[in-house]
Amino acid sequence: MPTCVECGAAVRDLYTQYSKDNIRLTSCASKNIPLEKCNRFADKYIEHDFVIIFIDMLLLKPQVYRHLLLNRITQSGNGIEPHVSRFAILLILFEVYIKWFRLETYYADYNSTFAPRPLYHQYLYILALCVFEFVAFHAFIRLAIQLLLPWSRNVRYNYVAMALVISSFGKMLLILMVIWDYKQLEYSWLVGLIVLASNIEALSVYLDISYPRVFVIMLIGIIGKFMAQFAFTFVDGVNDHTIWISL
Repeated sequence: MPTCVECGAAVRDLYTQYSKDNIRLTSCASKNIPLEKCNRFADKYIEHDFVIIFIDMLLLKPQVYRHLLLNRITQSGNGIEPHVSRFAILLILFEVYIKWFRLETYYADYNSTFAPRPLYHQYLYILALCVFEFVAFHAFIRLAIQLLLPWSRNVRYNYVAMALVISSFGKMLLILMVIWDYKQLEYSWLVGLIVLASNIEALSVYLDISYPRVFVIMLIGIIGKFMAQFAFTFVDGVNDHTIWISL
């Protein structure tokens, strides 16, 4: 059901369409705000372009995540929206590139046993690692929700997965370090913090719980991701684990 992005109340519709290019946004008349009605547009982002939406995502505004997760996505089953699936694949492939870039930049300082391997072997290995840690991260997030939220049976985990994927858009900012030939990749942890904050905001909006509880859920997911990274490299006998560690 459509949701007011300002107060989170359910609304009948988001806009009224009078003709093909003529719509009127619907105002929210709920009393979720104490002592007064909301009376603001139910979803102002319908008329906003992608640039405004992207800026508000960077600013961690809950309204934009309500728009994306509750009004833009209309997945009635248990699947994933096709464009979200494509973005998830893009994030995984980009993570492969970043790990490979970090390896080529720093492998000499770690006496790496991995760098001398053939290029196709390196790519397939890093791709498998990224897929494994992606699955582990989402699995631990789901486990944490089931353990910490008594009403977790009502949670649609496909929406949780889509919320995490959409709010991980900040990982794309790392491409600037590559374009500008920025050698200090260790500062990429700042981008990791942006992604973490976005993940927390998105899950808080969808699950409608406080930030501390979402932080605990995210912490469990990150621990699961680190465990997956160590387990994967340990099984293969790669001893330079610190190259692979990333949020």
